[in-house]
Amino acid sequence: MHIGGSGIGARHSSWSEDLRVSCVWFPQLPLRVELLRHPAWDGRPLVLGAGPGERRVVRLCSPEAEVAGIRPGLPLRELLSLCPDAIVVSPDPVRVAAVLEEVLGRLRRVSPAVEPEEDRVFLDLVGLRRIYQGDLGLLERAIRSAVPGLLHPRIGVAGGKFAAMVAAQTTPPSTLRVVPSSETVAFLAPLSVDYLPLTPELLRRLDLMGLHTIAELAALPFAAVQAQFGPLGAQAWSLANGRDDAPIIPCRFSPSVRTSLRLDDPLNSTEAIFAALNHLLARAFENPALQGRSVRQAHLRALLANGTSWERLVTFREAVSGQGPALRMLKGKLQLPNALPPAAVEEMSLELIGFGGEVARQPSLFLDRARQLEPVAEAARHLRARYGRAVLYHTIEVEPWSRIPERRWALVPSDH
Repeated sequence: MHIGGSGIGARHSSWSEDLRVSCVWFPQLPLRVELLRHPAWDGRPLVLGAGPGERRVVRLCSPEAEVAGIRPGLPLRELLSLCPDAIVVSPDPVRVAAVLEEVLGRLRRVSPAVEPEEDRVFLDLVGLRRIYQGDLGLLERAIRSAVPGLLHPRIGVAGGKFAAMVAAQTTPPSTLRVVPSSETVAFLAPLSVDYLPLTPELLRRLDLMGLHTIAELAALPFAAVQAQFGPLGAQAWSLANGRDDAPIIPCRFSPSVRTSLRLDDPLNSTEAIFAALNHLLARAFENPALQGRSVRQAHLRALLANGTSWERLVTFREAVSGQGPALRMLKGKLQLPNALPPAAVEEMSLELIGFGGEVARQPSLFLDRARQLEPVAEAARHLRARYGRAVLYHTIEVEPWSRIPERRWALVPSDH
């Protein structure tokens, strides 16, 4: 099912209860992000080149570049002969991440549960039918209002994540493709097995066996597919038969304080960069959210004069609660070889994350016990900040009287 031909303002469709997932796909995201900086390049042949230390080949190209014969993997030295008007841009993961982060923040106003995955975003639609008056046209309008038009988002709605993703990838930019659960199998049947989440090796084996469409895989016995292709094959068979109950897993929200500085004259020296960093730290620690709080990580990002970007995530050895200690720790990290930006800095941003409640340490009356436990707890907090999850646990008694051994003890994170 399609909705209209112009996106917003198109013919609306009723919203059935089995439509629980929407996928917003951003094709050729690194190239489209560059168009946000240079809108005049829209419609011209764009090519994503290689990053530092990578092979000098085409990594990605726009449809206009493909028309001229350019393909991913082509050596960059051959571009001029094929397409003299091609514009080569450098990879800029920092800018792409910043754009995606901003888009995610806006999409959370459309749905409270949003899951990013590479160049696509899944929205949980469960419970939103009444908010949008059962009208998918209103939902589409809300999504497109949250995403810059130059990113050319493609939107699919279905009963599961896989069908919604394929619907987004097979619809034109200006339409919304809707796949009700009752039509999922028929919708997927004629499509290539390349859409399935399989490794290149498994796809090659399917090709050797003459299995080219999703319908051909779905028609096989489940036991045979699982025996031949393992867990990934079993998952692909379930998806091919319309069985997809994978939940939306929203990205974990962690409070942070952000501040940025745009410079009229690019910073060329170490002293100037540290002065700018000191200014950012002063502004960050003036934020009321950090009053009486400490932080464990600093995320630094910079846009460079040569058109590239730079970023560093620094985990402090211990929680810091002031501008001075934070600057000293950051200097120690950034003074290491190859740690500073490789070119002049035009814009720098700082994000402080990993909030804690402590601003100072008070010795315990029970010194021996405290000396034993506090270093372990501090190490556990440091590891949680670095890896984003608890990695050290200890046991506590829960039901020592229970006859079931598993119920007598419980594992809890050591930093709690």
